Amino acid sequence: MRRFIVPGVFFVLNFFHSSGPAFAAALAMSITQEASEEQRIADVLDNYAPLANYLSAVARTQIKIGYSRNMTAELQRTRTASVDILVGPAHIIGSALRYGYEPLATFSGSEKMVFVVPEASAIKVLEDARGKRLGLPSADSLAAYLALGEFNSKGLQLKSYFPQIKNYSSHEIALYALEMNAVDVAVAEYRVAEKWLSKNKGRVIQETKSVPSLGIALNATLDQAIRRKIRDALLSPNPKRPAFAQLASVGIVEIKAATEEDYRYVSTLGYFTPTVLQGIRILNAEDVQDLMAKGVPLYDVRIDKEYKEKHIKGALPLTYAEKSKKEVGYDAKQDEFKLAETVKDKDSPLIFACNGGECWKSYKASVWAQSQGYKNVYWFRGGFPEWKAKNLPME
Repeated sequence: MRRFIVPGVFFVLNFFHSSGPAFAAALAMSITQEASEEQRIADVLDNYAPLANYLSAVARTQIKIGYSRNMTAELQRTRTASVDILVGPAHIIGSALRYGYEPLATFSGSEKMVFVVPEASAIKVLEDARGKRLGLPSADSLAAYLALGEFNSKGLQLKSYFPQIKNYSSHEIALYALEMNAVDVAVAEYRVAEKWLSKNKGRVIQETKSVPSLGIALNATLDQAIRRKIRDALLSPNPKRPAFAQLASVGIVEIKAATEEDYRYVSTLGYFTPTVLQGIRILNAEDVQDLMAKGVPLYDVRIDKEYKEKHIKGALPLTYAEKSKKEVGYDAKQDEFKLAETVKDKDSPLIFACNGGECWKSYKASVWAQSQGYKNVYWFRGGFPEWKAKNLPME
């Protein structure tokens, strides 16, 4: 039985097998896919029908498919853990793992994004593209996520590098904009770009790292027996089942067990602080311990409540009041940091720390100090989590 429900951009399709023992409570499966090519929603739903039918038949559980084109909404959905099964590109799964989901499998290998220019372009390498116009798929697409994250990890700001950024509904449209000279550089999934390059002369000037292709994750609160059935259905399948054989017809041909490590890289892009900071030395816990033993102060820039709950032994509280965005090129004028009132000597060394790579306060405190003329600034990027993981003294 199939039933279409159309609330805005979210579509639901129900699958269940009508014979045999009664099914357990229905499961919600949310599907999002990178908009590499223009597709009708009805076609997408039909494409995933074999997967839902297969899981439903094996796990003897009704499956309700929800499909959305809105990547922003799907990223928000991962934070609420409101569905049982997630199928989506790497950044969706990577986000979900931070909010109570377990990786199950990846489909069809890996993918990467490429920066493409026309053959006649004077842009030969990425450095030549500074100040040019960039065409991207939607703002929360995997392509945009990887492009932004690659720049952010290098301590660069995408919107400053490319003063004009245009977002398009799909990778195909972004490449078409390049063809029409509406942009100077376009970002697209490499297979889509290769197809475009075979018809239009041009070249790739930059590649991102590869990340898992489409993947599937399970809500950790899902009944353990159901999780086991779904896991076995995909990772130890019975190829004689007609429903399993149908998966190949929709491109699910290489099912591989997934781990959190597979998503470690993509889960940090666009979310974690940069791994480089020009003019400032980044320390590890042992470096901090050595400097503190020599009398160099460590300033904990987290909020007062966090500091009082537990902190690195010997660390001094100095809250960085953060209101600006968590990105390179943030507006420091929106923040407040009373460094000058606390440290008068701008030649004295000082260390800043907060809640690790995903906490921007110590990054911003370091940048603030440098901009105010402090000459010996150190950033303990790993912060409290790294210190705690190494069982170093806390109070």
